[in-house]
Amino acid sequence: MLLVMHLSRLLLGYKSPTTNHGIISAPIRTKRLQKMAALRSIFVSGANQGLGMYAVHQLASTPDVLVFMASRKLVAAEEALAKFSSDVHPSSTVVPVQLDITDPASIQAAHDFVAETLKEKNLPGLDVLVNSAAIMFASEPTAIFATNVFGTANLKDVFYPLLTQSTGSILNISSSLGSNTLFSQRPAFMPPIYTYYSASKAALNSLTVQWALQEEQKSSGIRVVAICPGLNSTNLTGFMDGVGDPEEGCKVIVKEALERDGKNSV
Repeated sequence: MLLVMHLSRLLLGYKSPTTNHGIISAPIRTKRLQKMAALRSIFVSGANQGLGMYAVHQLASTPDVLVFMASRKLVAAEEALAKFSSDVHPSSTVVPVQLDITDPASIQAAHDFVAETLKEKNLPGLDVLVNSAAIMFASEPTAIFATNVFGTANLKDVFYPLLTQSTGSILNISSSLGSNTLFSQRPAFMPPIYTYYSASKAALNSLTVQWALQEEQKSSGIRVVAICPGLNSTNLTGFMDGVGDPEEGCKVIVKEALERDGKNSV
């Protein structure tokens, strides 16, 4: 309500050559306010490559979307954006952001940058947080958990105050490899594979359920969802042959990011 009042004051003071006394007519003011309210703001971590990049590409190709394209190296996001910048819809914007989710200082800096950008665009908050950053292989198991679990949790906690109450969404990109139910079946649906990656995604699934229950208890309206886009040929999987195309795999992420009402939890 406060945002609408603030925007109304700004628009009322705008000097238009087509109106008398510098006042915009009510229909024009209403149309502009509706357009601002319709702009959907989405933050995607790990977005310079793989599913994250394809998701940003497709999101930005739709009307009225503001996408924050986060990457550990800012130049990597800028180079990725250059590959599809011509496909960005005229009413949408992609904003590269530096983010290392294993670095608390980097998370806070990204938060501050996003908060300032939202303020400049007169947006009430962030509509969607997509936790896409992940690694599958590392020399130490702790590195996998540092990114896939603890980094993701820290990012969510710091960005939480930015989320739009009643309509915000937290989307955790997970994997069926994190399903304890599937691995506990006899015979198992597949032999043990990528042990620490699988365990990290199981932890992320558990966090998703806990966060979703917390939001339900608070009646916040914020939904928390775990998404399995399937096995895709990306840098994460070593560009594995015979698996899914990330351009197709990311579509479930895009659908959920644009969804204003949907399921909660895993």
